[in-house]
Amino acid sequence: MSQEDYLKLLMEADTTKRQIRKTRYCLTYKNQYFEIDVYPFWKDKAIAEIELRDEGAAIVFPKQIKVIREVTDDDAFKNASLAQM
Repeated sequence: MSQEDYLKLLMEADTTKRQIRKTRYCLTYKNQYFEIDVYPFWKDKAIAEIELRDEGAAIVFPKQIKVIREVTDDDAFKNASLAQM
């Protein structure tokens, strides 16, 4: 992305929302690719995103990851909602 494109998009940013800060960890496990986002405002949870080659494939989490619940369709966990916290 060029600096000009970045500045143009920055001018269109919604200033009613705060900037989201997170640390992203990427890992592969059993031929699956995980992105784990850790947010500074949560001490007890993170969001994991899994890239699947086939949507019907079974997901296998590493034993060190405890899944609390599925949030794919929960708008409260989308970036726009997290930016309002």
